[in-house]
Amino acid sequence: MGQGRNRKNSPIKTIIVTGTAGFLIVIAGTAGFLLIQSKMLEKVEAMQQCYLDLVDFRGKLNEFDLCRKADEKNGRDTLELTAKENHQPAMLRFMEGKLALELKKAGIAPLPPLIVNKEGNLVPLTGENFETFRAALQNSIETARSKSAETTAGLVTVNQYFLFFILALLLALSLTAGWQLHLNYRQTLIPLAQLAEQMKLLNRNIPESIHDTAEEIKKELAEASRSSDITQITESIMDFFAEIEAKNKKLDEINIRDEKTNLFNYRHFKEHLITEIERAKLTGSKVSLAMIDIDHFKLYNDKNGHIAGDLVLKHMADLIASQCRTSDIPARFGGEEFALLFPKTDSETASEIAERLRRVIGAEPFENEEDQPAGQLTVSAGIATFP
Repeated sequence: MGQGRNRKNSPIKTIIVTGTAGFLIVIAGTAGFLLIQSKMLEKVEAMQQCYLDLVDFRGKLNEFDLCRKADEKNGRDTLELTAKENHQPAMLRFMEGKLALELKKAGIAPLPPLIVNKEGNLVPLTGENFETFRAALQNSIETARSKSAETTAGLVTVNQYFLFFILALLLALSLTAGWQLHLNYRQTLIPLAQLAEQMKLLNRNIPESIHDTAEEIKKELAEASRSSDITQITESIMDFFAEIEAKNKKLDEINIRDEKTNLFNYRHFKEHLITEIERAKLTGSKVSLAMIDIDHFKLYNDKNGHIAGDLVLKHMADLIASQCRTSDIPARFGGEEFALLFPKTDSETASEIAERLRRVIGAEPFENEEDQPAGQLTVSAGIATFP
C-alpha cells in the first residue's frame, strides 16, 4: 500500500518540483531582464538627452553667429559686446563642457574645441572655422539621433526575446503538467494546447505590437474553459504585457515631446503637418497653421537670464496647450517660436483661436515683464490655411 501511495503521489511531486524550478527560473529571468531593461532605458534617456542638448547647443551657436554678424554690420566690437552684454561665450563654453561628458559617455566623437583668448572671447569661431565647427556639430547630432534609434530598437528586441522566453517556459511547464495529469486535468491541457498553437502563429508572423500579441492570446484563451491555474497564468501574462506596453509608451513620449515645454517637438509636428496636408488633398477639407512668436524674447533673456526665459517658455506652452482643442497639435517650433496645427479648420476659426490665445497670454502676469518694450510679455501670430 505504501508503494502504491508513492506511485500515486509521484506525479504531484513531479509537478511541484517542476513548478518550483520553473518559478525560480522565471523570478531569476525577470530580475535579470528588469535590470537589463532599466540600464537600457537609462541609456536611451541619456542618448536622447545628449541629442536634445546638441540641438540646443546648435541653436545657441547660431544665435551667437547672428549676433556677431549684426554687430559687424553695425561696426561694433562683436566679441567684446557678446561677452559683456549677452554672456554667450560663457554659456557656449559651459554647454561645450557638458556636451563633452555626454558625448564621451554615449561613445560619440568629441566636438572640436571652442578656443578662447585670455579675455574669454571666442576667437576662432568666425568664417571658415565657424562653418567647420558647425559641420562637426551637425554630424554629432545625426550620430546621436541614429544611436538613440538603435538603442530604442535594441530595447524593443530585448523585450520581445524575454516575452518569448516566458511563453516558452510556460509552455514547457504546462506540457509537463498535462502529461502527468492527462486524464484528471483535461481543462488545463486544452488551454495550454491553444497557447502552444498561438506560439506557433507568433513564430511565423510576429504582430506589429505587444498590445496586439496580448489581445490575441487573451482572445484565444477566452474561447475555451480553463482551470483556475490557467486563469492565473493568463492574468500574469496580461499584467506583464501591460507593464511592457506602458514602458514602450514612455519611450514614445520621449521621442515626440519637447523637453523644456512638454509640447510636441518639431519632428512630430512636421510628420502630422505632412499627413494633414495629404488628407486635405484627398478629402477637400481645410487645414490651418498658426505660428506664435514671443515678442522681444531675446531682450527678456538677456536681462533675466536663461533660467527665467525657460520658465517663460514653459508657462507659455501651458497656456497654449490649455487653449487648444483635442484635435489640435501644439508644438515648439524652435527657440521662442511655437506652431499650432489645426486639422479640418478654416482660416477664420484658426484666427479666432490664435486671437484668443494672444489675449490670454497678454493678460497673464509674468515675472519682470514690466521691463519689456510694451510693458508686458506679448506674442505675435500668423495664420496660413491649405488649400
